[in-house]
Amino acid sequence: MSRIIVVATSEFLALVKTKFFIIGLLMMPVMVGVSIGIQVLAATRVDREDRKFVVIDRTGTFYQGIAAAAKEHNDKVGSGTTATGPTFSPKQIDLGGGSIDDVKLSLSNQVKAKDLFAFVVIPASVADADAKAEPIEYYTETPSYQELPDWLETNLGTQVTEYRFTQVSIDPKLVSKLTRPVRLSTLGLVDRNVDGSVKQAKKVNQIATFVVPFGLMYLLFIVVMSSAPQMLNAIIEEKMSRISEVLIASVTPFQLMMGKLAGTGVVSVVLALCYLGGGTYALFSTGQWDLINPALFAWFILFLLCAVLMFGSIFLAIGAASSDIKDAQGMMQPAMILVMLPIFFAPVILRAPDSGIAIGASFFPTAAPFLMLIRLAMTPAPPLWQVLLSVIIMLTTTCALVWAAGKIFRVGLLMQGKGATLAEMIRWVRA
Repeated sequence: MSRIIVVATSEFLALVKTKFFIIGLLMMPVMVGVSIGIQVLAATRVDREDRKFVVIDRTGTFYQGIAAAAKEHNDKVGSGTTATGPTFSPKQIDLGGGSIDDVKLSLSNQVKAKDLFAFVVIPASVADADAKAEPIEYYTETPSYQELPDWLETNLGTQVTEYRFTQVSIDPKLVSKLTRPVRLSTLGLVDRNVDGSVKQAKKVNQIATFVVPFGLMYLLFIVVMSSAPQMLNAIIEEKMSRISEVLIASVTPFQLMMGKLAGTGVVSVVLALCYLGGGTYALFSTGQWDLINPALFAWFILFLLCAVLMFGSIFLAIGAASSDIKDAQGMMQPAMILVMLPIFFAPVILRAPDSGIAIGASFFPTAAPFLMLIRLAMTPAPPLWQVLLSVIIMLTTTCALVWAAGKIFRVGLLMQGKGATLAEMIRWVRA
């Protein structure tokens, strides 16, 4: 045990003293800061362009409403450098007995020449409730721009609806009042206080519902990916430089492997505690202290250690059985699929944490640390027996992987030349 501790301490110090540890430590805050900065920059870069468009109103009814709505919109957003959004400049044209296709072609050329931004064709039957529905056609060279078509769809939809009601002598204002939508407010459950009084339900916090569960899983993923794969590169470098031959003269291969796993696990915990400390401070600063759950943090550390030991032993075994990076790349693909598997199931669990798929996926050994953590962070939390069963499965799998990796590590560490195949690695484990 003392030799394992010596190797673990050496591995820990070697990792934390490198610039890569500092980079890894700063990676998440930098990513979050850059993301916030981009959003702030995008918010300040207001679209103030004048979007000129032509309307071909084949009903002869709705253009005046579009023009009036555009003027109201432009007055609201302002002009010049103080404008809060784009302005819309409609213009109506009459076919005058000409071909609609020729007019569309001419307008398309104007859009290509940047004289227009778009043009709209309102079919003659759009206001006839009994006729076959024809869509309003919106032509543009920039289909990704949605502000103008969304505005047109809302404005024309309101006008057409009011026109239809007017045609059957129904007051559109009365209809608007009677069909006003109702709001839905999502609350938790009502409970009883210690003194017997009824405790009113609180409004559901979207941060607690989605941000915290996904954030914890993403943090676990980042920490695991920042530490476990590094062991593969380290083992291959030690094999190629023959350092491993010197090391096993003082310690057994199993002691060397366990020391490396323990040292990497401690580094992962240090990284996680730094991130969790920053997140806790952010919650306190924003008044969201009720989201801080010490029990959830304890589960996080347990799942983190299991994940690092599982994936670390897999990467160590691959590194020991490979002669160089090229050999390792082929065997890395199945391992990376196991790492990425929880990312695929995360949206399913966020939508329905108590579904059969969510429960089954959270029992899958390599996905359990990530997916069960999401379920624990959500409401309602999974039953205690599911959590304990998941932990038992994780610990059993971790012990089995460490044992198997130890046998592969013992044989493959001193192997030179051609890298081992998967069949050979299985034979080493069964030997």
